[in-house]
Amino acid sequence: MRAPALSSHLRPPIHRLLAFALLLYANAAPAGPTNTISFTLDTAITAALTRNRQLAQGALAVERGKLGVEAARQEFAVGITPYGAVNTTDGDADSRYGMRLDRKLAWGTEIGLDAGVHRYPAFIDEPWRSAIKIDVRQPLFQRFGRLVNEEPLTAAGEQWRAERRRWELQKTDLIVDVARQFESIVRLEKQVACDDALLARANRLLELTRAREQQGRVSRVDTLRVELQRGQAEVRLENHRESLFVARRNLAELLGLPPETDCTPVPSPLPDLEIPSMDLAVQSALSNRLDYAQTLQDYRAAVRAAKLAHRRLQPDVSLVAANEQYGEAVTFKESRDLDRNLWTVGLAGQIDLNRHRDRPLVAISDVDVRAARESIDIRALSIARDVQQGVSAYRQARGELSIAGRNYTAAEARSELARRLFEMGRGDSFSVTDAETAFIDAESALLSARASVCVSGYNLLRLMGTLTDCPHELKPTALDPPP
Repeated sequence: MRAPALSSHLRPPIHRLLAFALLLYANAAPAGPTNTISFTLDTAITAALTRNRQLAQGALAVERGKLGVEAARQEFAVGITPYGAVNTTDGDADSRYGMRLDRKLAWGTEIGLDAGVHRYPAFIDEPWRSAIKIDVRQPLFQRFGRLVNEEPLTAAGEQWRAERRRWELQKTDLIVDVARQFESIVRLEKQVACDDALLARANRLLELTRAREQQGRVSRVDTLRVELQRGQAEVRLENHRESLFVARRNLAELLGLPPETDCTPVPSPLPDLEIPSMDLAVQSALSNRLDYAQTLQDYRAAVRAAKLAHRRLQPDVSLVAANEQYGEAVTFKESRDLDRNLWTVGLAGQIDLNRHRDRPLVAISDVDVRAARESIDIRALSIARDVQQGVSAYRQARGELSIAGRNYTAAEARSELARRLFEMGRGDSFSVTDAETAFIDAESALLSARASVCVSGYNLLRLMGTLTDCPHELKPTALDPPP
């Protein structure tokens, strides 16, 4: 169940972007204090996803998260470190220089290669020392394995995915907001046109009523009633004009356009969605909703944090091994023979026998895991409730639109008949004003029902997680289900 062309909003086709650019260019020359641009709902959504400023700010957060992953990955990159030092005492120099390469592996292994030269003071028999050294350091307990050593990279990756999910959710919220403002403008424009027609009818009715009053055929009360209705029509027209002005400015802001732009909507067909069963709608949401995927990811992060906390109870011991090929001689050239060899193997580390600091952290992490597991159930129930309400709201909106259409037809016919009877002298002004009031209410209900169908349809797709296409790795189905 999806609305046509919605999946393309994530990556707007080039012809739509060109059409939007030409549209802006064609309307760029100001003909007055404002610029007027016409939009269909589809092009308005495309423009919002392309130009909205808050969405562009969210994209910067995604880019920052990606750079954070690259920064965390550098921990396993090869490091190249030149070094050097010179000390002078009583005119005699002691110098050291060389180059060191090191790299850390995912299992915690640290490998280093050092090549250097040491020039001792002249009173040493063999002042030149050249050496190449390879050393390996392997953690054995607390810091052994990929879980511990890849944690910064894993956390950075999860942060990046969280930013991407937040950005994708921002897109869906933006689409629903654009649809809501777009339909609000459509409704208000039609309402203003209807109010204009109503005011014209009220003026004609008032003239006729005043003439009948002078003839003694109606009372002063009838004339005052019609005058009141005409005044109410004027107030309604003015209020709707001001609301239309505000709605156009709100849509311009959503589309990233200057605030003086008048956005004129071209009415689009209503989304004709097949109403799914409650179970299918909820299942779709649990398979596609990114906020649910984020809850699952938070649970995985809590489980991983608990495992790391338990690791802190183990001793921090490392196996250290090194092999050095070196040479010592009177001259630098002779020292480069590297005719000597030195092996070293040992253990290094520290053990805190009193774990009074780490044990409470382990207990806290276990509580965090249980809380995160409860959050999954709470989120799933909340999603199910929201989706069920969304299906019900869309179903109700479709039903109200059908009923509002029939009511509008009946109210229009009644109003027309009441006016004609009054003009023919066979009816009273009270029947006309009463019929006009009912017609106004039916007209407003019909316009509101049409807007409600569009907005509730887009909102239902958002609740089901199918409003836009997003990468599969961000969805709940890409994560292992919790135990």
